[in-house]
Amino acid sequence: MRTRTREVVRMLATFRHSAHCRRLRAAAAVQAARDLANEESPESEEDDKQADSSAADERHRPGKSHRGMH
Repeated sequence: MRTRTREVVRMLATFRHSAHCRRLRAAAAVQAARDLANEESPESEEDDKQADSSAADERHRPGKSHRGMH
């Protein structure tokens, strides 16, 4: 009788542990997705700023076309 109780307690502890690990993995996945989204947004803003500044530079120098291509 005593071994059955121990087995049940061990089984419940295993279930609790696996549920905790599942929650940790899910939280880590959500955090990774947030980090990835945060990394993408500043880069796209920087790319837009660089594109705007390079277009403005080309307008100020009409004699130089294909800047940086050769």
